[in-house]
Amino acid sequence: MDFQLRPLAEVPEACACSYDEMHLLAEAQHPDPKHVLGVQVMDQYVVLRCWVAGAEEVAVINQQDIFLPESPDAREDPPAQVPLFPVEHCPEECPWLFERAFSYEGKEDKSQLQRWSYEICVQYSGGATSVLTYPHSLGSLLPENFLTGWAHGMTETPPAAMFGAHHMELHTYKTGLWGTRFAVWAPRAHSVSVVGDFNYWDCRAHPMCSRGKYGVWEIFLPRWDLRGQKYAYHIMTETLKKVIKVDPYALEFVEPSAGHDAVVPECDDYGRTAWKGSFPWTDEDWLATRLAKFGGDWSAQPLSIYEVHLGSWMHAKNYRDIAEPLVAHVTEMGFTAVEFLPVSQYPCDKSWGYQCAAGLYAVDRRLGSADDFRFLVDTLHNHGIAVFMDFVGAHFANDEWGLAEYSGVPQYEYEGSLGQIPGWGTARFNYAKPEVQAYLLGAAHHWIDQFHVDGLRIDAVAAIIYGNFGREEDGDEIMAGKGKLNEHGVALLKRLCVEVRSRHPGVLLSAEESTNFRWVTDRQVENGTERQREDIRDLGFHLKWNMGFAHDTLSMFSSKFRERPQLETFGWRKLAWFLCYAFNERWILPFSHDNVQKKSLVDQMAADKVLGTEGKYAQLRVLFMYTIGMLGRPLLFMGSEIGESWSYDEPIDWEGASEDPQKQQLKRWIAKLLKLYRELPCLHRQDDRADGFHWLDKDEGSKCVYCWKRMAKNEHEAIIIVNASNEHITQYHVNCGESVGAWECIAATSMEAECFTPRTERVTLGRGRFTTELPPVSAQLWVPRGGRLDPVLIHFDVTHEDTQHGDSLRIVGNCPELGNWVPEEGAKLRTNSSNFPVWRGSVKVPRDLSTLEFKFVTVSPDHDPDWEPIYFNRSLVFSGAKEEHVDVEWGEA
Repeated sequence: MDFQLRPLAEVPEACACSYDEMHLLAEAQHPDPKHVLGVQVMDQYVVLRCWVAGAEEVAVINQQDIFLPESPDAREDPPAQVPLFPVEHCPEECPWLFERAFSYEGKEDKSQLQRWSYEICVQYSGGATSVLTYPHSLGSLLPENFLTGWAHGMTETPPAAMFGAHHMELHTYKTGLWGTRFAVWAPRAHSVSVVGDFNYWDCRAHPMCSRGKYGVWEIFLPRWDLRGQKYAYHIMTETLKKVIKVDPYALEFVEPSAGHDAVVPECDDYGRTAWKGSFPWTDEDWLATRLAKFGGDWSAQPLSIYEVHLGSWMHAKNYRDIAEPLVAHVTEMGFTAVEFLPVSQYPCDKSWGYQCAAGLYAVDRRLGSADDFRFLVDTLHNHGIAVFMDFVGAHFANDEWGLAEYSGVPQYEYEGSLGQIPGWGTARFNYAKPEVQAYLLGAAHHWIDQFHVDGLRIDAVAAIIYGNFGREEDGDEIMAGKGKLNEHGVALLKRLCVEVRSRHPGVLLSAEESTNFRWVTDRQVENGTERQREDIRDLGFHLKWNMGFAHDTLSMFSSKFRERPQLETFGWRKLAWFLCYAFNERWILPFSHDNVQKKSLVDQMAADKVLGTEGKYAQLRVLFMYTIGMLGRPLLFMGSEIGESWSYDEPIDWEGASEDPQKQQLKRWIAKLLKLYRELPCLHRQDDRADGFHWLDKDEGSKCVYCWKRMAKNEHEAIIIVNASNEHITQYHVNCGESVGAWECIAATSMEAECFTPRTERVTLGRGRFTTELPPVSAQLWVPRGGRLDPVLIHFDVTHEDTQHGDSLRIVGNCPELGNWVPEEGAKLRTNSSNFPVWRGSVKVPRDLSTLEFKFVTVSPDHDPDWEPIYFNRSLVFSGAKEEHVDVEWGEA
């Protein structure tokens, strides 16, 4: 510094701190602490003033020999420290103000004083001492160019990297200056202080400095390592009302049972590399694959989604505990993606995460830290499973400590009736404010960048695009897509879609939009669709949840059998109505948490005295065949694959379900359908194209029988038949078109059995049809012979030294090729004198088995079977190769 200061024996009266200034500090009401604290230049004088909670003595350290001896004629060396004088008339309960005046000796330009950050030595009332850079001697903290962009809604610099609490090095002022920076947006606040464990929640201790026109308040607490400590903001409103508010940009919270406080993050997403190292991600291959698969023609890829509420999927205390069991289950079932109910911090368990109060940037602490959640995502990625999450950007809870009236008046929400959603009792975000746009868009980018999520499902889109959403008197108009548009919300959604597509290619956005809004997803216009009739200006989402599909199908299968032939929707039979609008959007077909709030899907199936409980499970199997065979991507909520109901505070009863044959049968059936969905291109490649679907029977006979064909260019077709009645149809004629040759039934369900034995029907030239039998409540899937993927060829080498002359060693398992567990029907292995005791053989088995289960059995000449002495079945999960090898010893795992 090119100046020096000479201490004065007393503070000139004109430079002394006024009583009013002291009073404002003592009442935590000062609107601009830097106006009185830190370095103050007053004509020819410079005043250093400090407000230090709990201090008895304060001295300024003479760094770089800035301070001269008090007397110009003195011969002594410059002082090592210059004590500050306690200010008289400070309130007795907080005598924390100290000041000292200096004469300025240097160039006339005093602007360099604004860049001077001085250190103080503090002696506290308990005798402890500390040396630190005085916070209010520091200049502005957040860069001006960031604040300018942020005030215009820009997010190129992540807002959470600037706002919130960060343990960091403030290298812009001094190398090695570590501490904690706090910054918050509160434009209508009279004053703001940071409070927490570190200052005993005393609102007077650390007043924050205002950045004027931006409405931002900031402070840096040097040399204070506050990681893991709770904090909040004490806000004095314009009416001088005191409120304590949580940090909207907080990255970590306490576990909800301990309250709602934010904590200075241990795992800071934006500064940790400097002090703790970054999370060791291992999903580089997955991210590259994601870009290749979903960055281009993503709509042709198979996408089946398993929706999960992590807190109740299983008994678990941590995201890490869930990782491997969830991977195993999703892999076994054959889903390609999981979708988590909201995992951002939320206060009330009963809301399932859909009523966040302020924690949009933080991982829900109930199951662990941010890094624990990263571990879960990383594990799923390393097994080829995409991770989607629900994102709640429509509204927030009205908790007094949260975003609601953050600085004493509506800030994050609209003013007046537009700011409230009466049906939910929540507040609606104000999408007109650039700062709120930056808050929401920044959060979306935060989850993609910092947690590698592969997609966001935007919740309650209707509440964003309709200003009168949630008002009962306008319900019908809104559902018809004729509500009062909130142009600010529409603009925000369009911007979100543009930004995610450009910044994160391969990441998918889906919309939970429950009305008939035109239009939500970005797709080509096709002849014969409503999109052809007008100028299309869609929101730009990749996918839309089709809640109407779930409603219609469940209402069909929950109705009595005798009523089903009369069930119609706008002149179409219930299960055919979907095709009237199937090509308007790109669809997800969800049987979600909303569909199992009160009853499981099994319990929603129609009761029938004759069919009994088995009839309910049979109907659910038919419903899933209908869903897999329809246009769109299937989504299933956890537990539905075993017919379980759901409660947010109780885990799924997996153990009990494992002992119930009907639940296990349902589980195997769904796994089989999901494999067929992935392996047959005709079931997924043209999900959004009219030439991917053709009706063969829209139930013109009012028998509740539907039949259609799925197609994909240059791929084999598939025919799906659904009998939603309780009538046995002995001969059902399928008009398969001009195909010639054999059609093979590769999946079928009925009351009598889990599946039919695969069989074929031949179609001769000029006939164009085949006949099949349809048991009550059944469904079938047919493909041309050879239309399936080639079977897997498995080579077995089994060492068995105890066989006798005339014995036969066989493989018995869970498919016809292995005898369906009947020893005499199992596949035979062979040996000879040159190979003994190694028995060898090869078997072709269908690829659509979820898992091949088998055991080895010795059959004597008297036909007595001797099963190998192991408690469990052997199993083989197919790797995807055309051939597999099994090399084992008899009776050994």
